[in-house]
Amino acid sequence: MLSDEIPPATASAKSAPEIRPVRPKERIEVIDILRGWAILGILLVNMLYYGSPSLVWIRQAWGAPADQAAVVLIGLLAVSKFWPLLSFLFGLGFGLQMQRAETRGIRFFPLYRRRLLVLLFFGLVHYLMWFGDYLHLYAVLGFLLFFFRTRSTKTLVVTAFVCLLIPWAHGAAVTGIRELRLPAQQLIQEKAQRTAERRDRDEKALRAYSQGTFREIPATNAERFARGYSSLDDYLGILGDPFPLFFLGLYAARRRIFENIRAHLPFIRKVMWWGLGLGLAHISLEIFTLLLTNPATPYLINQVNDLFWRAGAPALGFFYASGITLLVQREAWKKRLAPLAAVGRLALSNYLFQTLVCTTIFYSYGLGFYGKIGPAAGLALTVLIFALQILLSVWWVRRFRFGPMEWLWRTLTYGRLQPMRV
Repeated sequence: MLSDEIPPATASAKSAPEIRPVRPKERIEVIDILRGWAILGILLVNMLYYGSPSLVWIRQAWGAPADQAAVVLIGLLAVSKFWPLLSFLFGLGFGLQMQRAETRGIRFFPLYRRRLLVLLFFGLVHYLMWFGDYLHLYAVLGFLLFFFRTRSTKTLVVTAFVCLLIPWAHGAAVTGIRELRLPAQQLIQEKAQRTAERRDRDEKALRAYSQGTFREIPATNAERFARGYSSLDDYLGILGDPFPLFFLGLYAARRRIFENIRAHLPFIRKVMWWGLGLGLAHISLEIFTLLLTNPATPYLINQVNDLFWRAGAPALGFFYASGITLLVQREAWKKRLAPLAAVGRLALSNYLFQTLVCTTIFYSYGLGFYGKIGPAAGLALTVLIFALQILLSVWWVRRFRFGPMEWLWRTLTYGRLQPMRV
């Protein structure tokens, strides 16, 4: 999860009669480092959307070479690469918590259910502040993941790939049928109509977030929430991302990869190189598609690009993660990356902190910079905010066991106040 409770490798029923929050010394540091890395990437991508209605609007509004370069680089190297990693870590956390409960002979579901219900509450409240919330989605899909807890590792991997392909196959079939039936000119007209509708939504969002009242912004977010769950495509899209990554995280927990990294180094290296290969294939196709100027892009090119995006974008995220995991095995790099572990231990707090800071900077009830800061400047702002988060996180973990939101999450989950001081 965003801040999981990882079991100690030597936990036993005698030493721990009940499930309790994990102690700092019991944590697996590389998982916290990966979580901190994911929080950085999420801010990098979300910064584009905190201050702008859409990527299309950004490309049209900011034509300077530095801004265009920032959009392309973030799109190719970051978009859809970091949420998959956090989704993988969610599934990993689920698996580790379940193993911990089984080791101690304690019923897992009651605690897990309370954790997810609290997370769902956080997510729905967060969505009113920021339409890009993922917490509510993790909470809902977390209940569905529970039904796969006893499936074999082979079933988990196969199900992950099936879920990944379902939205692509559905989209390819629907689009293919339409393009076979309709003339090219009509397809171009329909695309122009969708473009006009998107432009209207962008203008509405621009007005709401740059000029709207404190009440109007949550109302706009609620409207976007309803629109985001209004069709079969929306639900199938969720099934294809982030749900498959939950299975892969559970698979990693079953194999105890992060509890015994040295024994799994060959496998981790294999993941790194396969991730790089698929990621580069995805980037190459994405660049090729961007260079096409035909408004009616050939059907086959679209479908191949979409398929490689669904597989290649998460694969590049796994390349980052496996590369970092290998670097952490070297003492010098472990020290360099250690500050990310502090960010990762406070992942939920840092994620919500990003929303609080950025909406205050961009929205009308704050400094009102919505639509006024370009991608290049946003990139610099990302570095500043994350540097601040590193400093605050390192300071915090030296003094407290949990981040403020992690403490609230655990307190509500366990039904009793949790000790904060180290």
